[in-house]
Amino acid sequence: MQVSETRELTREWFEQLFHRYGQKLERIAYSYVRDKDTAQDIVNECFAAIWGRRESIEIRNMESYLYQAVRNESLKYRRDRNLKKAVYEKILMKERCVMDYYTRTIESCNPEEMFSAEILEICRRQIAQMPELRRQIFTANKFEGKSYREIADRYGITTRKVDYELQRAISSLRLSLKDYLTVLALLISIRH
Repeated sequence: MQVSETRELTREWFEQLFHRYGQKLERIAYSYVRDKDTAQDIVNECFAAIWGRRESIEIRNMESYLYQAVRNESLKYRRDRNLKKAVYEKILMKERCVMDYYTRTIESCNPEEMFSAEILEICRRQIAQMPELRRQIFTANKFEGKSYREIADRYGITTRKVDYELQRAISSLRLSLKDYLTVLALLISIRH
């Protein structure tokens, strides 16, 4: 069957082409793609492309043209599928590498050291933000081990004022560490 200038590609003739060559072309496509549904899709796409260009197409040997079109589409499908598969495998490999890295990082970390460093930094910042007298009282009591009386004598204040300032300092520290208190309790319970 040939399309020439005297013969138009009519609907009836197009349907005849499809019935005559459709199954043969599907077998050819199947030999490339090894999937029946994909082979049918490839043949249908080839016929749809011909129908879409029916007014401008000039084919001397329709059978040869159809075989070549199906072959080209089948090879294109395989190339695209292989490319997608390669991209997918690269993505999987990268995901595995990232997960391995995170797992190794988590396994190598000592949670006590990690949290204690963060907690110490939060405490340092919070202490640095305290009013001068409160900071001095807190430092004298907690780091130097001074008693309320010794602190009161050093700064010329009452022991009541020392108690008040210490309570305020501890309260502000507790507030800034509220997110870590559960973790600290858990770490302490695991340790003992």
